[in-house]
Amino acid sequence: MSAVSEDLRQLWQRQALDAPRINLAYIRHRTGSLERRTRIRNAFEYVGGIVGMGFVILFGWNFIRPRPLMSLAIVLWVVAMIYVMVQWHRRAAAQTPADQLGTLDALQFYRQQLVRQRDARRGNWRWWLPPFVPWLIVMFSAFIVEVHPTPWVAILGLAAWVVFGLTMTALVYERVARGLQQEIDALDSMTTKT
Repeated sequence: MSAVSEDLRQLWQRQALDAPRINLAYIRHRTGSLERRTRIRNAFEYVGGIVGMGFVILFGWNFIRPRPLMSLAIVLWVVAMIYVMVQWHRRAAAQTPADQLGTLDALQFYRQQLVRQRDARRGNWRWWLPPFVPWLIVMFSAFIVEVHPTPWVAILGLAAWVVFGLTMTALVYERVARGLQQEIDALDSMTTKT
């Protein structure tokens, strides 16, 4: 044998020893952890939406009731909230793996769940913001038309708060999506090493 072929053989043998090893129990632990985090986070999303709707209706009723445009704005907001919660559940609800999955199938399931959670967050403002636009237009119109004297300072403050809140929400979801992508990339790097 030549020296070059001997070096290649040694390199090939060393490569097999350096390959990462993944244990089925560890994959199940990571999958279970992702499932628990997803369920808890989604529960906060759902409870927050329901409590928010109840709070606005309960404490704003006396202000809203005599103003038809403001009433319409609140109805549009409630409809948008319900739509977004249903969409969030459809896109990001936790899925439970089968107990009989082997190591490779469990790893593939875990990766699929990471991709699903990443996709639910990445650019999600594109699907949750449009349902709120009619509410925002009607609400600001109601403040201008139905409230006398027109509370310009409150309107500007509310507009700034809405822009800030929507921007921060989108940025936080994008940050979480980047973290999920890093984990996906790490899994992919283990399976594509040659």
